[in-house]
Amino acid sequence: MMHNKLIAFATASVLCLGLSLTSVSVQAQDINYTLPTAETIQKQKDSRRNIAVSDRVGRRIMGAFELYSEKEDIKGAIAELLEAQPREAFDTAYVNRFLGNLYAADEQFEKALELVKSAADADVLGWTDQAGALKLTADLSLQLERYQQALTYYGKWLQFTGEYDPEVFLRIANIYYEQKKYDMIIKPADMAIQYYEEVNKNPYVLKVASYYERKMYSDAIKVLETGLGVLPTEKAWWNQLGMMYMLEERIDKALQTLEIAYLAGYLDRDSQYRALAQLYSNNEVPYKAAKTTMKHLTSGDIEKTARNFQGAASNFEAAKEYQQAALAYGMAAELESSAEGKAAQYRRQGNAYIRAQQYDKAVQSFHKALDNGIEEEGPVLIALSEAYFYSRNYAEALKYNLQAQKFDNQRRSARTWEAYIKRTAENRGVKL
Repeated sequence: MMHNKLIAFATASVLCLGLSLTSVSVQAQDINYTLPTAETIQKQKDSRRNIAVSDRVGRRIMGAFELYSEKEDIKGAIAELLEAQPREAFDTAYVNRFLGNLYAADEQFEKALELVKSAADADVLGWTDQAGALKLTADLSLQLERYQQALTYYGKWLQFTGEYDPEVFLRIANIYYEQKKYDMIIKPADMAIQYYEEVNKNPYVLKVASYYERKMYSDAIKVLETGLGVLPTEKAWWNQLGMMYMLEERIDKALQTLEIAYLAGYLDRDSQYRALAQLYSNNEVPYKAAKTTMKHLTSGDIEKTARNFQGAASNFEAAKEYQQAALAYGMAAELESSAEGKAAQYRRQGNAYIRAQQYDKAVQSFHKALDNGIEEEGPVLIALSEAYFYSRNYAEALKYNLQAQKFDNQRRSARTWEAYIKRTAENRGVKL
């Protein structure tokens, strides 16, 4: 099974999908994605009569238009139209549509939606104006988080215009995400991808979110792979793909992906560097794990904590780079907040120095461990005695060996070492 650290890294990283959405629970609404043919649309256009507003209302409309377009006086234009007082159904719908647009421009969205929806529902406007009213009703509904209504009017707009507008498909997909209808995201997202003239990343993001939320990680991986095929410089996707591979426990693919991203300069977060280091470690490449961690600890990309330095040191030890391991353990000791924590790091450092055959430094480390009140004193005394022995200080080796014999768990081993220390000293002409 994959290491728990990798699962944590993967889950945290995939959640960073660039989506900040509020979920609303509503009834499902299907959109008919089979749109009318061009011939059908033309018949609809021809069937709608071209009606002109009355002269009285027309003068108000022209006055409002001049205020809005020439003087950029939105409030003045609104006031002018409010005086229009239309009587006929067409005049009313036309004024409501225009007023709705003005209120929207003035960011009075509630009023705008009420008027534009009324104009759209009257269904008496010319083809272009009716299409605009339907679209704006949908957009304002989405703006005000009335998701079900937005879906309804996007559906009406699609059937009315027959236009394969990728932005509309993207908004529909986004609404389904808001509603937690994750399975319904895929169709509109695919249609958005199909009809965008230039590649847009957002439908891919929504598809990944859809599959991720349903724990369909293999499908999410396929989306990311496809997305990177058309947008290879989308930095966040490389990291997300690596994390998805982790969730699938495809550790070799995860490492390959994150290593490519790393070499390309696409990783830029503490968690990403640590995930790469963990992958190196899990793929039995401990030296790269240690070097990567130390590089980014030094640069400040990874937080300088005792735990992170200890992780690097452990990987150096696994790579048999004992001197570098000892140095990293020393850095970990300096960052420990408690004496007990410092003592444990100094003990690890001493053991690493022994393996590096730097016995004088090992002696110093073990003394620091003892000075900081190491919890298990016996094993440290044995190790200290060993360090003195190999540095040919037999008197000190014997001194700490005898102290170690006071501990039950070390007594037998220490007594064996005692005889060996005395014999070696005698052979070298050293009196104890």
